[in-house]
Amino acid sequence: MKKVKNILGRVFTVFSAILFVFGLVIFVCVLNASAGKVPSVFGFSLLQVQTGSMVPEYEIGTVVVTKKVDARELKVGDVISFYSMDQDIAGKVNTHRIVEIEHGGDDNAPYFTTKGDHNKEIDKQKVWPAQLVGKVVYNLGTVSGSVIGVFRNPNVIFFVIVLPLIFITFGEAVNLVSMIAESKFQKKEDRDGKPEEKN
Repeated sequence: MKKVKNILGRVFTVFSAILFVFGLVIFVCVLNASAGKVPSVFGFSLLQVQTGSMVPEYEIGTVVVTKKVDARELKVGDVISFYSMDQDIAGKVNTHRIVEIEHGGDDNAPYFTTKGDHNKEIDKQKVWPAQLVGKVVYNLGTVSGSVIGVFRNPNVIFFVIVLPLIFITFGEAVNLVSMIAESKFQKKEDRDGKPEEKN
């Protein structure tokens, strides 16, 4: 029973360490995100649709997951998120569907014509690879904007995810050290308590 308890303790310690590292990575990514830029964790970003331009595919308030991809992998029909150059929302993230792909520039890079599914007209400005946030790969459904806003805050992420994981990991590390010390003491005790062999 004691052996099983020790094994479970070690498994929990490793699991806590993994959670801690993951939480720390998320925190650092959010903290290091440039002003006005979308935080990205392992190339994935969470975005919330703010307008009805993509109805009925994405209702207002829908949270989508975008994945950073090579612009050359994109095709007509893909939905992408990008930093818009349109005058009304310049610099803000827009999520629209690719309706046309062209190539140009010194390296013959692809650039895209986009359009909101609900909009009658295509977007005025083309989208170049440097503007891409990523391709939409998953729809998480409608979530309250206040919830998303809270978890975009680095301080909230630190106190809700990172700090508890630090305490858990520290506590488990202390337990692990204690178990190792106890195991060494037990072995020494067993060795010292063994009767001497007679020839």
